[in-house]
Amino acid sequence: MSWRINRYNKRSAKKYGWHPSWFDKNLTVFDLELIDCVKMFQAFHDLKADGMVGPATFRRILSTRDLEEPENYILVNGERVEIDWDVKIDLMPTSCFRTWRNERKPKMIVTHWDATTSAEKCKRVLQARNISTHFCIDNDGIIYQYVDTNNAAWHAGGVNNYSIGVDFSNAYYLKYNDYYEKKGFNKRPVCVGSVVHGVKLRSHLGYYPVQIEAYKKLIRTLCEQYDIPIQTPMLDDGVASTGVVKDAVRKKYKGIICHYHVSRNKIDCAGLDLKLIVDQLG
Repeated sequence: MSWRINRYNKRSAKKYGWHPSWFDKNLTVFDLELIDCVKMFQAFHDLKADGMVGPATFRRILSTRDLEEPENYILVNGERVEIDWDVKIDLMPTSCFRTWRNERKPKMIVTHWDATTSAEKCKRVLQARNISTHFCIDNDGIIYQYVDTNNAAWHAGGVNNYSIGVDFSNAYYLKYNDYYEKKGFNKRPVCVGSVVHGVKLRSHLGYYPVQIEAYKKLIRTLCEQYDIPIQTPMLDDGVASTGVVKDAVRKKYKGIICHYHVSRNKIDCAGLDLKLIVDQLG
């Protein structure tokens, strides 16, 4: 009987995007212990205690998790890797990414902005489009993980299989600064004179200092985990590249890049000083 429940829960996890650790932080596999934990959760919340995570149980555990305190780990191939920062695990359904059966060895970290006002809205938009990113750094600096790093998120076209996607929550347009202030955040820094693909951009929203600190913690953790060099593409004159990098497009580059390094149609993350960040991490 238990094997049927485990099979059901595996299918449910793929469909809804939950993980055994949602029911107990020490759980990583689908076994009898998970079934017992699910039953206890269901009984406590007046649900049918059958151990199967159906729609009602999933909705209840999801709403419960929204109230939980952040953790201090990220998921790497189902295992917890410690990080000295606040993280919330909020996995997307498998329809939004490519499951990787073997151990993945990404070469690059591709940095984006989400063009929304919060990590919650970022996930909602991505999921509606059946695409994904591995991480999103919210306005308060909390890191949200949407996809286990061993799976290939759909965030940067042809380099998806070779990279990890990291988004900043950043609505980009200056008109949203009043929104951030109304929501209890300080106004965002404004980037003036950003140049991408040789074109000077209009002034746009930058990044909260706490987001930059979270980004540095995440970058260091990922680079140590995957032996990715802490470097970013540079021009011959010692200036950071802000255009397409052929080696990155060809999946030959190893290091930290922005979305515009692999696509002439993208400008994220304009105004993010990757050279300074790399120097500070070096």
